[in-house]
Amino acid sequence: MTLCPDCGYENIDGADECEMCHQPLSALSKRAPASEVERSIVHDRVSRLEVRDPLLVRPDMPVGEVLRRMVEGRRGCAIVVEGTKLVGIFTERDALVKLNVDAARLAPRPVSEFMTRSVETLELDDRIAFALHKMDVGGYRHIPILSEGQVTGVISVRHILDYLTAAL
Repeated sequence: MTLCPDCGYENIDGADECEMCHQPLSALSKRAPASEVERSIVHDRVSRLEVRDPLLVRPDMPVGEVLRRMVEGRRGCAIVVEGTKLVGIFTERDALVKLNVDAARLAPRPVSEFMTRSVETLELDDRIAFALHKMDVGGYRHIPILSEGQVTGVISVRHILDYLTAAL
């Protein structure tokens, strides 16, 4: 981990700027990657991953319909948008924890009642190491990808594992 000299936040090694205060970290000494795989993780961008098209749903869509679309599309999450604005994410974990055995009874209710509202996002030019860090610290398995403020895709931990497997 690299400590930001300005705010003390722990950033992942190789970060160009502090995640908390956005001060440049490039002047700090970085240890050389120990392997080609490590070099790839630190230097390659999210755009190198197989970014999947998002399943977009409206906040008023019944959660039962969202679940049906997730199952049919073999998706682990649905991105909840109002127009083009990201307002939440509904994941397999939300279904298990928030709906659980009451899923059939709660099926007509809007997905907005069960979605996660505070959504971490990434951009295509973010580094894969940054994506891994966000997923690890936040316990996320899916992160929406934005381009110019619009949701353009989703990556999952599976995409990163596929990338690492190919790198090995």
